[in-house]
Amino acid sequence: MFMTHSKAEQLFGRPFSQEQFWSHVELSTDDLWYYVCTAHTRAEGPGRRYFLLTKIADLMALMEEDNDFFWIEHVMVMTPPHINGTDCWNMHRLNELIAIADSKNLTSVKYMYLLDDSLLYETGAISESNDQTEPQILFSEERDTYQVSKN
Repeated sequence: MFMTHSKAEQLFGRPFSQEQFWSHVELSTDDLWYYVCTAHTRAEGPGRRYFLLTKIADLMALMEEDNDFFWIEHVMVMTPPHINGTDCWNMHRLNELIAIADSKNLTSVKYMYLLDDSLLYETGAISESNDQTEPQILFSEERDTYQVSKN
């Protein structure tokens, strides 16, 4: 989860709007997170917005907002050292995010992250002795993103 501090709030934008702007945010957990590049239509051409998400549910909710005027261009995953096996955080493009549930305990889910450079990371755990449900592709770059051609 990201935290904000009142001293980091930037007072600009439209007066009386619901939006708030921050010069920085703080990551409060040592877990992976998502950097999502989105695009939207506007009169002067495509605009871009970038979302920092810490939960798969938030990524799924953002994917549901996809329409002719707002779409995801790509998703990057930031992995901490305890997941990527190095001594620092790494950022990789997400090709697929797959969920595999334990058929005897549906609250037990393993997530597989297929990344660029053929990297594969897994989080969560399910018992090897229990049956697994069919893998469910939660995100696929091929299926869930759209690139505007650059002319």
